[in-house]
Amino acid sequence: MGKIHGVLNSALFSLSLAGLMLTGCRMPGVPFVRYVPTPDDVVLEMLELARVNPDDVVYDLGCGDGRFVITAAKKFGARGVGVDIDPHRIRESRENARQAGVADRVNFFVQDLFQNDIREATVVTLYLFPDLNRRLLPKLYSELKPGTRILSYQYGIGEWRPDHRVTVAKARISPEESPPVYYYWVVPARAAGVWRWTLRTSRGEREYVLSLAQTFQEIRGSVKGEGTELPIKNPRLTGDRLAFTLVEENRGQRALFRFQGRISGDSLVGSMTVEGGPDAGNHPWMARRTP
Repeated sequence: MGKIHGVLNSALFSLSLAGLMLTGCRMPGVPFVRYVPTPDDVVLEMLELARVNPDDVVYDLGCGDGRFVITAAKKFGARGVGVDIDPHRIRESRENARQAGVADRVNFFVQDLFQNDIREATVVTLYLFPDLNRRLLPKLYSELKPGTRILSYQYGIGEWRPDHRVTVAKARISPEESPPVYYYWVVPARAAGVWRWTLRTSRGEREYVLSLAQTFQEIRGSVKGEGTELPIKNPRLTGDRLAFTLVEENRGQRALFRFQGRISGDSLVGSMTVEGGPDAGNHPWMARRTP
């Protein structure tokens, strides 16, 4: 990857060359571009933030000279796939992989990144124009598995708020120039809906209903039970892992409930820790999403 993506002929190309910067000229039917690679030290830093490991499959959408997937394979033992519309860059990437000794762990394809099947990816890297990131958002959000990490150099992904925004201060060339940044997301599970569970308490068996609304990894909601409705506090959704707390006041007693679990389809399995009150302790927590 490592370049800014551009499109000069949308009638012929439904994608751009990721990481390429337009020069304003073109050959017939072919974008003419200036290649601007992501600095090698920034590539390494981004992959370290994502904790890339030998179990990962890294996809670089707009791979340029292949440095992201080659580094992932060489430094972290991952497998990689690079996609670019420019055949010259794909030939260059394959040769770079051969020279790096990782040709058996990476593949490169001349392909439209909007048509590429990315479901296998556990890490996705990008360096695209903001508009292209925005256009890719539905594909990334719908096709990638919960827990997949996404890294983007310089630009965000539309309205999707990143989990981390990192400033690369050492990459600044002059004091007047703004330092480059990169962004990091973890694809969230689909948590929105109505979840129900039954809990055996000191007051007998009780049914609870958790109603959740979701905007990407940001969630909000409330829990109904025993005639009361309480807002959830400190909600967190990281991949398929959901956590939140409740504070309950009952007959002068205050109890803090800490919920954490993993979402798999319409099942939510985890634990509930109660601090204070007659039900203090650790309890299993299993909820089902209902229509």
